[in-house]
Amino acid sequence: MQNTYGEFGGSLWNANTPTCFSEVAFADDYTREDLADYAYNSNLTGNIILEGGYGSGKSTIAQIIANERLGDTLSVYEINGETWCDDTLTTIANTYAWATANSNTAVIIINEVDRLKDKQFKLRDFLDKHAQRLLVIMTTNHLANIDGSIVDRSDVYYVRGFTPQKAVGTAQHVLQMHGFTFTDDDLEKLFTRRIVGDEQELSLRQIGRIVDKLAMQNAQNPPKRGNGLRLVK
Repeated sequence: MQNTYGEFGGSLWNANTPTCFSEVAFADDYTREDLADYAYNSNLTGNIILEGGYGSGKSTIAQIIANERLGDTLSVYEINGETWCDDTLTTIANTYAWATANSNTAVIIINEVDRLKDKQFKLRDFLDKHAQRLLVIMTTNHLANIDGSIVDRSDVYYVRGFTPQKAVGTAQHVLQMHGFTFTDDDLEKLFTRRIVGDEQELSLRQIGRIVDKLAMQNAQNPPKRGNGLRLVK
């Protein structure tokens, strides 16, 4: 099979961003199974926090859960905690009202919720007022920076990174789909070399950068390059 990197002219990894829950890569089955309940049961409500390192795919997971549950994008509202303003609660309330009027369960996504800082108390009051009426998905890299009263009102799921061995399967799925063939052993060695300091795991973002580099190195008309990992013949 001829490799197809040239068709994208950019990031092979980003071109294969998951579009449904079954395509999302998880480092462990427990987290996949727990979050699948929210993706496939549109009546399930509550507050959940996705905790994990940078680039672990938390925001993508949140968006896909919302997409699986709702075809109506007006019933979904997404915001970054840093951009929260005085009008945000009004917008969320309007999203909730629209969803309710259309027999949907609203989904509110708050990325980097820890960046709300002193505004977290306003969020807590909103969660109490709308308890069990909508699904609120929050993401954070720093759970300790979220007020304990919000954590206590939420189910927390840790989105862990990938060990070099687990990263192989995730990378192979994308590479082989586009005609690139590498041995598992070579990929695992490459991922192991990317582990820095005391870290034990790689983020999806790190895996993606390596996949893109391999695809560029082995494209049909690649740019000038030095020695590196090559295709298996």
